[in-house]
Amino acid sequence: MKKALLNKIFSFGMGVVIAVTPFSLFGSALSISQTRSDVFLECVELSDDRFDLSFIHSVSLTPVVDKYSVVTRGNELSILQTAEHFIAHGQGLPSLLNEPDAYDFESKNGEFILKMHREIPNLIVRTDSRFQNRLHTSDITVNLNQWSDIGLHIVPIQACEPDVTTVIKNE
Repeated sequence: MKKALLNKIFSFGMGVVIAVTPFSLFGSALSISQTRSDVFLECVELSDDRFDLSFIHSVSLTPVVDKYSVVTRGNELSILQTAEHFIAHGQGLPSLLNEPDAYDFESKNGEFILKMHREIPNLIVRTDSRFQNRLHTSDITVNLNQWSDIGLHIVPIQACEPDVTTVIKNE
């Protein structure tokens, strides 16, 4: 869709200027809602289509950072997990290269890094105030524990506000 919008902009020629909100062309956003009620909570803009989720692991009580990208699949946006960073093996944490969708596993500077290409069709985050759930973008950090002890559904979207397209004729 991004490419199609760019093509439309350039096909109008010199007499027409198209103004489009920047996120509809060059970024994406995340819509956060409650899992059970589907009540909308917040929208977070992504300037580079990447975000991280950090938390304290409930068994090892050590920090974990999961890295994600928003990617285009046909006409739809989807979430791709690209890595998991952690410092202790524990229940629910990867331990071998043969983890689903993993392609590299390394230990570097006291941390384990599992690199992967894992499509996440339905990203659900279960918050717990004890585990410091956070969503990080290149611009901001969102404290997911402001909605403590619930499930959050995180969905990629084009932009937080509806696309606004204005056609302005050059004089």
